[in-house]
Amino acid sequence: MDKKITIVLADDHKLLTSGMKMLIDTWDEFELAGIADDGKSIVELCDLTEPDIVLMDMKMPVLDGAEAARIIKERHENTKVIAMTAFDDSETVRDAMKKGCDGFLMKVIEPEQLRTAIHSILNGVSVVDEQALEHMKNQIQKQEECAFTEREIKILSYISRGMTNREIAEKLSLQPGTIKNIVSILLSKTFCVSRSDLARYAVENALVRAEE
Repeated sequence: MDKKITIVLADDHKLLTSGMKMLIDTWDEFELAGIADDGKSIVELCDLTEPDIVLMDMKMPVLDGAEAARIIKERHENTKVIAMTAFDDSETVRDAMKKGCDGFLMKVIEPEQLRTAIHSILNGVSVVDEQALEHMKNQIQKQEECAFTEREIKILSYISRGMTNREIAEKLSLQPGTIKNIVSILLSKTFCVSRSDLARYAVENALVRAEE
């Protein structure tokens, strides 16, 4: 029998976690490894179980969801964190992505859509709710053009060429972790959710040439 995909839930609304537990129990490929009701507890639960997936509310007591996500991603690089919220404001989405969340979904998502999104995220695809993404795009149009440093422009050009963080670090004589942090800043600045989005943004806004 194939190893099941382990999931942990983090939400302080017991009715919601109870419903999610019942749903996950109906999916043969998944196994619920635990439930936490605050940000600190979900970090501790992840340390114990090292799950494949964390489904986490962004509005959590003790430690907010975005900060809990940052800690989890630092400690468990193979764990995918999916932010779930009832709010579709751009700041919540930006914070979730900036702290390393692999997806952002609204709590009103249909069960099969959630199931599909989880599999996509496990395969390395960032998934953001369409309504939230559209809201972010509208916010972008209202904001002034982002200012980028010379180093950020250079990194954007390397990303556009498909280079990895390690390859970029070697080019610039920096540590891969430094490049990773700068890429996170670029994602936050541009409201992009993936490296491919960053590359497209850089070309469309004439920050780099398409042939770069």
